[in-house]
Amino acid sequence: MGDTNKTPTEEEIDQASDLRSQAAAAYSEQKFDEAIDLYTKAIELNPGNALFHAKRGQAFLKLKKPNACIRDCDKALELNCDSAAAYKFRGRAHRLLGNWEKSANDLRQACKLDFDEEADEWLREVTPNAKKLEQHRIKQERKRAERESKKAQHKARAHAKERKQQQQQQPQEQKPANDIRFDPEFLTALQDKEFQQMLMDIAKSPENIEKYKSNPKFAKIAEFGNKIGLENVAKMFEGLNRTQAPPPKPEPKAEPKLHDFDDNLD
Repeated sequence: MGDTNKTPTEEEIDQASDLRSQAAAAYSEQKFDEAIDLYTKAIELNPGNALFHAKRGQAFLKLKKPNACIRDCDKALELNCDSAAAYKFRGRAHRLLGNWEKSANDLRQACKLDFDEEADEWLREVTPNAKKLEQHRIKQERKRAERESKKAQHKARAHAKERKQQQQQQPQEQKPANDIRFDPEFLTALQDKEFQQMLMDIAKSPENIEKYKSNPKFAKIAEFGNKIGLENVAKMFEGLNRTQAPPPKPEPKAEPKLHDFDDNLD
């Protein structure tokens, strides 16, 4: 396609312009191969001219070489994004390839930049098929979006169900991390009668804490108290003592009174 970074001299620009005129004449005589060769020479001299690329694309179009036409028009639009000719010929090339939507888009843009009756005629030719394809594509995209949405909802329900099953499989009652009722050291300390008496006394009146501070066993109470508070330790013990207290023993039944049957032996 030529080195587009090349800066042509004035002489090369003039030579390229002459070659372009010769190519146009060959094109009008339907000598499309000759026109392509002449446009190629013009492009080699002045590769930055977008019109040369678009016109060579037009010649390729006449030879039923739509892909070559599209390559030339792409280059023309790279050099000049407002090239109506490049949009026009590329749109026609897409029509030959059956790319109806691309064809309609290019031809519509060509008419917008520089209205051309031929381009407008080509646009009206491809518009019905382009609209059908567009509607079909929109419908397919909607269906695909619905499928993705249902898939996401199904996945979310499956995850929710799995989480629920995991929660149901977990123990109904878990031991709180700061509940000393389940602390082995606390349960062991409860076996000590003096320790129990201290807790019961504190439960009755928190002020009784002061009189036990000199007792060595108070250190263990203070240790548990640092976790949840001394008053709470005592109250917890009071509640624990009630729930774990053995039921009262039933009173023994009175033995039946023995009658003195000797009186009746006479």
